[in-house]
Amino acid sequence: MNENSPSIQESEVTEGELMVSVLKEFQEFNAGIALQNSADELYSYLLAHSSHLLEAYCKAGDICLAKSGKNVEVNDPDHYLFHFSYPDRFKTIILLVRDIFLQLSIAKLRSQENLASAEKVSNHFEESKSLLHTETEKTLNYFKLERKSLFEKPEVLKRKIEAVKHYSNPWRTYHSQFETILGQFKDIDLTHAKLEQSIAQFKLVSEMVLQMRTDVQRTSGLIASKVDLCLQGLEKISEVEQLNDTIKLFDDLIASGISQNIRPETTIRDLEAAVDKLSSLSVPVGTSDGYLILKKIDFKKSAEKWLDYEILPYLSDLWDGQEANFSHLLNVASQIKTSLQVAKKTQRINSFHGELSSLKSINNEQKNTILQSEEAVTYIEKELAQKFKVTAIYADSEYLKVPLQTNFSLLSSNKSGNIRHFSARLAQLFRNVGKQVKEVKEKSPHQKLEIALEILETRTEKEIPDHYHSLFLNKNFIGDLFLVKRTVQEEALEKTITYWKKGQSRSIAVVGDPLSGKSTLLEFATHQFKSNDVHYLVPGNEISIEGRKLKMGRNLEEVLSFIRRSISNSKPILVLDDLHLWRDSDRSLLMNVTSLVDFMSLSSSKAFVIVAITNSLRMHLDTRIPFSQGFTNILNTNTSTSDEIYRALMLRHGASHRTLYEKEGKEMSEEQVRKKIGWLTKKFDYNIGAVLQAWIFCTDVQEDSSILFSEKETHLNDFLSNTELLILKNCLLFGYSSDLEIKNLFTDRYESEYKPAIRKLLNISILDRDPNGYLIIRNTVRQDLYSILKYRELLA
Repeated sequence: MNENSPSIQESEVTEGELMVSVLKEFQEFNAGIALQNSADELYSYLLAHSSHLLEAYCKAGDICLAKSGKNVEVNDPDHYLFHFSYPDRFKTIILLVRDIFLQLSIAKLRSQENLASAEKVSNHFEESKSLLHTETEKTLNYFKLERKSLFEKPEVLKRKIEAVKHYSNPWRTYHSQFETILGQFKDIDLTHAKLEQSIAQFKLVSEMVLQMRTDVQRTSGLIASKVDLCLQGLEKISEVEQLNDTIKLFDDLIASGISQNIRPETTIRDLEAAVDKLSSLSVPVGTSDGYLILKKIDFKKSAEKWLDYEILPYLSDLWDGQEANFSHLLNVASQIKTSLQVAKKTQRINSFHGELSSLKSINNEQKNTILQSEEAVTYIEKELAQKFKVTAIYADSEYLKVPLQTNFSLLSSNKSGNIRHFSARLAQLFRNVGKQVKEVKEKSPHQKLEIALEILETRTEKEIPDHYHSLFLNKNFIGDLFLVKRTVQEEALEKTITYWKKGQSRSIAVVGDPLSGKSTLLEFATHQFKSNDVHYLVPGNEISIEGRKLKMGRNLEEVLSFIRRSISNSKPILVLDDLHLWRDSDRSLLMNVTSLVDFMSLSSSKAFVIVAITNSLRMHLDTRIPFSQGFTNILNTNTSTSDEIYRALMLRHGASHRTLYEKEGKEMSEEQVRKKIGWLTKKFDYNIGAVLQAWIFCTDVQEDSSILFSEKETHLNDFLSNTELLILKNCLLFGYSSDLEIKNLFTDRYESEYKPAIRKLLNISILDRDPNGYLIIRNTVRQDLYSILKYRELLA
């Protein structure tokens, strides 16, 4: 688009001709949509013609602005239409075009990875085409009727121009927005091409991994066939002359075994080179309130990490099994060959019963190993086919996510096969994931418990913090000094609140993992209102609306009904920071949440509802009712930026006026401090609360009041049994639980399994009891347990 002044020739074009030209362009654009016969055709058409349509409208708007002048009152009907009446509706239809263009790109990419069938892609195309054609037709008709009305009814034109005469001309703002949208079309298409390249590279990587698997199977099959020939040769020996032929068979077997390169360096280097070609991209994954949502993904790093943890252990199983078999086989074959050579030299045929028995044993062992390896082969094929996909970026779940607490001992306890012995060569395959892979021995449950108890002991010591560590737990210390701004979430929140204050219906769900800052963001939100308008809904507390008071029980429907009846002159702000507390034996959480969703659908313009909830509970409720759909806005607090976390930590540390040491007598430089904070940030997946808590565990106050930092084990290891995990899941998902609830859930095994497990968890300071006697999880381990449960797929 050209923002320069229009040429003299363009200036001489009358406004009427300009408008006719733009409307004709719009009509041709709409007619062209109906002629497209496939998703590819529609994609190409929208890319080319949307740009032409945007440029035509902007050129016409610039010409009108130049002719009318910035400070001259609007009096021409087409000037009014170009600058005041049409732009907002035109922007709406262009945003729809952009959204459909993006979805066509996504559908095409998912089809290339066999995640969307041809039928689904075809249906998606037909629906997109129909929707777009219908909406553009409506917009075109509106434009024509609006213009006709202004020309045929002077009083309407006068009234409309009178209404905007004191307004500044908004054209420059719209022009800038249209330029942004045009750039988004180009970005989507450019990213589409790069993602196609990434898909091709992912397929190449998959094929190389599958070829490694095939090579192992082929080699095992080849050796097995040669062993069968040797067996047949041994069984047939009845004369001295037959010894030569059998010795040749064993020579061939031994030579084949020695020549096999089970872990070929060239193949490993090629695989590494293929992964290195993957790039980092900011991918448009969706839209929200007109904005284009981008996800920044480092495909190289994600693929390296995922392959290293999810695929290579199984491939190593195959290699290790083959190496062990070949080593044993070659040893036995060499011994048998020696026996045959002795028999040939002495010209005496002895009984080869022992040799036959040994070779048959090793042959059966090899065949059993091949059969057992089929499970690993099936797993590799399944994981690559289902999860190793570029377009998994468009899903709600995290991309190729490997939980941070994953380690090889955990893998070996949960996955079949011997994956504890990784060669040094394999350890260097993905050197950016881990510089070294250690040989790990499986720990017994008791050993795991001992490790966990040491970590828990450290945390228990700091559960009642000293002055320094209290800074990291008290977010309001020194006013709002430590409430570090979270720019993206706060801007979205302020925008939503502005709309609600203007009278529009709005409601917000703040979702995130434990310690991610949900309550802090709620507090920020309530500061945008008068304190008298804010009402925290907490069971057992009292609420007062316009002079009427109610003692709240645990029946949320009753409380919301009271609020609805009491509202007449006020617009209350309702905050539910602990939604999980709204339940008892008479009223389930689901019943209360259903009442909340109904209330929001009827009264969200009169009362502003803000709810904080964990991601897991949100997904749990979504499986029962359309919970998330009940809110107009969802804010996710899961991650903070590195800079936000760094500033939050340094503000708190700076307030202590203490010196930070890495070792006794060795003060940490600013660069070292930033590096340590970065280490914790990555370790805890950019969860700001978890990093602040981990800083407490890694720092100790010395006698001279200085602070000593040491890289301690901050993650709680997975030492829990399935029984204990199920108890913790119930407590974590619903905020608290009780002995009776667990007994009702697991009646048959409560006395023998679950009751002792509850006692153990209470004794080792994982569980605690609140003043009402309910079972709750201690704050010092909440985030760790959340990660463990997610990894074990017990929480969404």
